[in-house]
Amino acid sequence: MENIKNNDVQTRWLNPVNRIGRVTLSVSMVLSFCPFLYLVVKYGVMPPTAAIGVALLNVTSAYFASWIVEPISYFPALGTAGSYMGILAGSIGQMRVPAALVAKSVAGVKEDTQEAEIVATCGIAGSVFLNCIVTTLTAIAGAFIISVLPAFVLNALSAYILPGIFGAVLAMFTTKGKFQITIPMIIIALLLNKMAIVGLMPALMAKFVMPICAVFGILIARIEYKMGWAK
Repeated sequence: MENIKNNDVQTRWLNPVNRIGRVTLSVSMVLSFCPFLYLVVKYGVMPPTAAIGVALLNVTSAYFASWIVEPISYFPALGTAGSYMGILAGSIGQMRVPAALVAKSVAGVKEDTQEAEIVATCGIAGSVFLNCIVTTLTAIAGAFIISVLPAFVLNALSAYILPGIFGAVLAMFTTKGKFQITIPMIIIALLLNKMAIVGLMPALMAKFVMPICAVFGILIARIEYKMGWAK
């Protein structure tokens, strides 16, 4: 397959992709507020302004770096259309990038060409459709399973599912030999938890646990990098 001329690529590919991508992302951002607006209009439920501000600060502190790093680092593998789809569908590093790389490998196209970007886009589109099908079936099956579980199991799931997820992430790093990285984070988490249990954590500080952990995490990562523990 010969490379398409640059002007044809700009006119027939990049311009429509950017136009459609901007519209779909803008519409998705507006639609993401629909459940909240429904609760406000239908039931008059409105969280306090302070709670909204704290939530925004916690989310921003946790994901601010990825908002900048991920689009830049993943763009060479995803391409223009793939980046739009990946940002909209999510799971970029876990699903979209591997799908794009496998598609290009199977098609045998050369990297940094228009053909590679188009093939990567097809691979990402396939992963999005498959993800939607699997997620829908899982949600239906999960709703049925939850409906038949006893109350004490549901209570246990509600209490331990989030610690279980973070514990699995720590275990993943630990099994890769990153003991020097995981141990300080575990100590900080246990210390903050102990402060909350015994009542030593101020109420204001408790609302900003996520930014505090993010700052400590950056400092620890910097120290470990300087000491040669993390690369």
